[in-house]
Amino acid sequence: MITKSDFIKILGNGILIGDGAMGTVLQGLGIYSSPEYFIANDKNAEKIISQIHFDYLKSGSNIIQTSTFGANLAKLESGGLKAQFKIINEKASFFAKIAINNYKDYIKNDNIKERPLFIAGNLGPTGKLLKPYGDLTYNDAVDIFSQQVEVLLSTNFIDIILIETMMDINEALAAIEASKKVGNDITIICTLTFNENGVTMMGNKAEDSISILMDAGCTVAGANCSVGSDKMLNVVKKMRQSNPSAKLIFQPNAGLPKLINGKTTYNETPEIMAENIKKYLEYSPSILGACCGSTPDHIKKIYELIYS
Repeated sequence: MITKSDFIKILGNGILIGDGAMGTVLQGLGIYSSPEYFIANDKNAEKIISQIHFDYLKSGSNIIQTSTFGANLAKLESGGLKAQFKIINEKASFFAKIAINNYKDYIKNDNIKERPLFIAGNLGPTGKLLKPYGDLTYNDAVDIFSQQVEVLLSTNFIDIILIETMMDINEALAAIEASKKVGNDITIICTLTFNENGVTMMGNKAEDSISILMDAGCTVAGANCSVGSDKMLNVVKKMRQSNPSAKLIFQPNAGLPKLINGKTTYNETPEIMAENIKKYLEYSPSILGACCGSTPDHIKKIYELIYS
């Protein structure tokens, strides 16, 4: 685990590189179940998922996320996996640790320069709407996230908590509160998902959200998913203009999905994504990565954009 103050010091040394998609990379390998179901039910999950993490590390990622986006109790219950809640979160954390260890061996053998590496325990939405729009209370959401954070941190493999793809800022705040409650000064990163106009599905505006998230206890906050790297630029601008000092993270999709020959593909090549993300740099982001449709090749181009 890394504290908020220590992580901020590391951010002062330059932009960190996040990872990219897991689910769509698995789909490219012919695995169409969710990562959580794959972890719970396939003996090949350790080899395949740890290799994907490793490939992101080789491409330049400083931060890899555990495959636990949908591994909270509410989400797993809806998919019939509630009984495997603990083992899924533990295995996912272990797979990421395997990748880190393998990468450290790789760079040692090839005399590659070391760089900061972190495992982020990934929290995604519960799949339920908070009151008054749904039946889930704020306190129940805090409890759901707290239980997941407890399991993730109990592995001793997790450095950071990364909350992402939140469409309701109140659910994000519940996840932040849960992380602070369990993690005691752990670094918290949180991203909401906006449309191209900078508004979430629940009506939260990018220009209002960033300060709310930072005030709630995030070390870094920003946006992910929903739109491609070209469309996310508008969100980047709004967030920076509304908060000149915040540490920001952006992880867009690799464009829009299209069905070609029965397979879902995304229209942003690694080169196109890097060229779009180049426009983010004048707004001083702290972390850059990618989301749905992205691959280690996309991350490699982002890394080269920053460090070549």
